[in-house]
Amino acid sequence: MSGASAPTFATRTMLILVALATVGFLSFLLLFAYADELRPAQNGGTHALSTSAVGFAGLADLVKHTGGEVRMVRSEAELDEASFLVLTPGPGADPAAVKRILDRRQGLSTLVILPKWIAVPLPEKPQWVRTTGVIPEAMAALPLSEAVKVTVASPGGKGLRTISGASLEPVYADPHGAALVASDEDSLLTIVADPDLFDNQGLATRKGAERAMHILDDLGAGEDAVAFDLTLHGFGRNPNLLKLAFEAPFLPLTLCVLVAALLAGWHAMLRFGPAALPQRGLAFGKSALADNGAALLRLARRRHRTGERYAAFVRETAALATGAPPGLSGDALDRYLDRLDPAGEPFSSIAARAADAPDTRRLLEAARDLYQWKRTVTREHR
Repeated sequence: MSGASAPTFATRTMLILVALATVGFLSFLLLFAYADELRPAQNGGTHALSTSAVGFAGLADLVKHTGGEVRMVRSEAELDEASFLVLTPGPGADPAAVKRILDRRQGLSTLVILPKWIAVPLPEKPQWVRTTGVIPEAMAALPLSEAVKVTVASPGGKGLRTISGASLEPVYADPHGAALVASDEDSLLTIVADPDLFDNQGLATRKGAERAMHILDDLGAGEDAVAFDLTLHGFGRNPNLLKLAFEAPFLPLTLCVLVAALLAGWHAMLRFGPAALPQRGLAFGKSALADNGAALLRLARRRHRTGERYAAFVRETAALATGAPPGLSGDALDRYLDRLDPAGEPFSSIAARAADAPDTRRLLEAARDLYQWKRTVTREHR
């Protein structure tokens, strides 16, 4: 069965597939670049974005509602810019990471709230947690183990935890005189032994909120913006080349490159069609012989001298098609052919014009008339 086969995919279908692939690829790049910032903040952690019982979102809201300014630190560069920084390391915080932050902030006020509770998120509400106990006092001091030596204790085994150390001075104490909040003599570091002084469950009452603001005022936090570190909890905004491509000042360049790529694709689609098959230097068969012969005649400027041969060819094919007597030839055959079309121009006259054509135009006219004459007489004698 002959004929061109239908394409596997229509042009419209291919354009839709290309558009979907382009949008999907760009979406993947955006999600990959901003994966850290798109991570869910309501995960029940011990950070300033968490609204769970052990989180510190309430402290950030308290500072805002009392006229203070709050900043969320998501990059290491911002650690050096904050005048007053609050670190809230969890039970699994890396002591080396905490030490790096404190070393960067030499000469700047830093408040470290040590962990206390062992909490697990609720399956149906991940932003809520359920406390399953408290971490041992020795483990509570681990986040600061590489920066400063402190001891955390629980007087009577319950209530707020206290802190002590060789270089610590009490800032806020319990009724028995034990330090709940202490500052380091050698730096502007302040340590909170019990997170219930500042976490969401500790600020659930008016008394707890007033106590937290009193401690912050004593530390001078009201003079400058209060910054909360999020880098320890995986919410850091780490710089990378991919993200720079989607942010100022490189965003216009990215858009220009994207538009240029679209225009190049559109130009390629309009310019190029199906792949062209390579042509042979020498063609096959009779067609090649005919083309080469015609080319030689054209170069020799002798095309108008081929009329006599074409007339002889028409004479032989017409005689065979009309059943001419085998013995006829020459003028006798021409007289026979002239009688086949009494209403039209005789064959001998057309053949004479073809043989004596002075130029190519006259030759083509005579050849066309011979062809039409042959069609006429062969139809009548089928």
